[in-house]
Amino acid sequence: MNRKSFIRTTVAGVATAAALSQLNSQDHNHDMKDMKTPDAGKYSKALMSAAHCKLAAQICLSHCIAEMGKGDKTLAACASSTREVMAACDSFMQMASLDSGFTKKMAKLCEEICNSCATECKKHSTHHKVCKDCMNSCISCSKEMAKV
Repeated sequence: MNRKSFIRTTVAGVATAAALSQLNSQDHNHDMKDMKTPDAGKYSKALMSAAHCKLAAQICLSHCIAEMGKGDKTLAACASSTREVMAACDSFMQMASLDSGFTKKMAKLCEEICNSCATECKKHSTHHKVCKDCMNSCISCSKEMAKV
């Protein structure tokens, strides 16, 4: 296993563990009467899709940065869009885990940002596998966000 493969596997494992932890924490309740408790399955597919999308965007961003370091400036917009996706997916996961009244609005914004990133990644998808993976993840996430 080379260093790059090890890092990808480690990042994937950490992101999956974080997403599962977040889903499991939804069931946690201290029986506080005034505290809103989320429905554990209410957003589970959207949460998992957002976690996967955020991970794919992180991997794509790392790839873009490495390529830009070698002089390929064509990936600058792709790097920027992946950062937006990471922020949007993270915000959605936080809002959904709180069962916030803003969850649906955040899902709509996340859907829009994922569509934008998919469009940007598509430009590089034939030359860079990680861009293709990010594009596909963004498309899937966008579809799940539309269901929220």
